[in-house]
Amino acid sequence: MRRGFLAASVGLAALCSLAAPLLAQETVDPAELQRIIAQHPNWAKWLADPELAKLTLASPKMPNSQWRADDIRRPQPVHVATGTTCPAPPPSDAEVLFDGKNLDKWTGDHFSEWTVKDGVLTTGARVYNFIKTKQSYGDVQVHVEWKTPLQPKPPLNPQYWGNSGVFLMGLYEIQILDSYKNETYPDGQAGAIYSQTPPLVNASRPEGVWQCYDIVFRAPHFSGNSVTQPARITLIHNGVLVQDNTALIGATVHGEVAHYAPHAAELPLALQDHGNPDSHVSFRNVWVRRLNPG
Repeated sequence: MRRGFLAASVGLAALCSLAAPLLAQETVDPAELQRIIAQHPNWAKWLADPELAKLTLASPKMPNSQWRADDIRRPQPVHVATGTTCPAPPPSDAEVLFDGKNLDKWTGDHFSEWTVKDGVLTTGARVYNFIKTKQSYGDVQVHVEWKTPLQPKPPLNPQYWGNSGVFLMGLYEIQILDSYKNETYPDGQAGAIYSQTPPLVNASRPEGVWQCYDIVFRAPHFSGNSVTQPARITLIHNGVLVQDNTALIGATVHGEVAHYAPHAAELPLALQDHGNPDSHVSFRNVWVRRLNPG
């Protein structure tokens, strides 16, 4: 993650840090690097990239955890099979955000990069950007169906296998990635609260197959500059519970420890175009239901 689309409009330090150098990282221990490669030879090529090795082995320690942010050494979630279908149409009280016809309820600085064809919305995969809803939301239930592209020759960097994300309030990301047979740092795989909490299990389907996210999001509460109630996410991925009322430690950042900065009670929902050519991620059947404050 390099930046959040709301950085300019709300000026949050947490989002500005998405674009900052990873100054808080330590150096990579060469002996530890060689030990990991010996145990996981399939990681050797991408860990040979010094920046990737530094990100996943020398990021700051997470609070109350033995692991670092984006740490490849975290145990990989067990994969579970989920079938190939997604749920029924939206309930009668849902606000449909994308029904396959148009993007009338969305906006963005690189809006033209996104295409709608045959009922499917697809990222341009050329420029890192977001589309965001014209409406703002706080506590919500969100349904998103998505699929990653076929990869005849998968990219070296495991984070480039169909990377996208659902950003609640434009700040709190649930990662989208081809994680069917693609090992990356567990807090960066599909179903993760990015750079914070891995999914309980890996419920991913193969590339090119539609997948479903059903999200219950509770917005954070603030008093002055202090957070009094953290954001919480429950996520069902392809019918499987993978985040169980998980408390977030802050807004999404990359290679750092997240933190909160006060913001409005309601903000737009966003979808990410990661901007790399292996991430033509597609979407359909996106809807939202407002919830009573928790």
